[in-house]
Amino acid sequence: MTLISIVVPVYYNAATLPHLLERFEAAAAATAGDQFEYLFVDDGSGDDSFDVLLDLSSKNERVRIVRLSRNFGSNAAILAGLTYCVGDCAVVISADLQDPPELIPSLVEAWREGVQVVLAARKNRQDPFISRIFSSVFNWLFRRFVF
Repeated sequence: MTLISIVVPVYYNAATLPHLLERFEAAAAATAGDQFEYLFVDDGSGDDSFDVLLDLSSKNERVRIVRLSRNFGSNAAILAGLTYCVGDCAVVISADLQDPPELIPSLVEAWREGVQVVLAARKNRQDPFISRIFSSVFNWLFRRFVF
């Protein structure tokens, strides 16, 4: 049986966390035969994200929490999550519900087929025009030099 770790950097996301967990549970149900852990990394949130996480962890044994002493940024929070997760593979996803957890089963399936690093890129964005331009340039450069 495979253990899949879902690493979630959290920064001012108290309102979205319960709904995110529901969607994780639905994705876990769609991935038959696997176990999941949800590792939330509170990156120094000033709202009640940590309290919400404590409540969720008391109700769901899959929820684990790492709390950073202050805000170090999402990359540091992701690194902390990857350091503390114990799964056979890890999925990193944002807590703001912009990334669909429903893609987790297909990401895990690609990993099972032998892909060591599976990335998902948005096909379209609802972001401001300048953000879409920078994202498009980054994705083009990434594909050009990595693949």
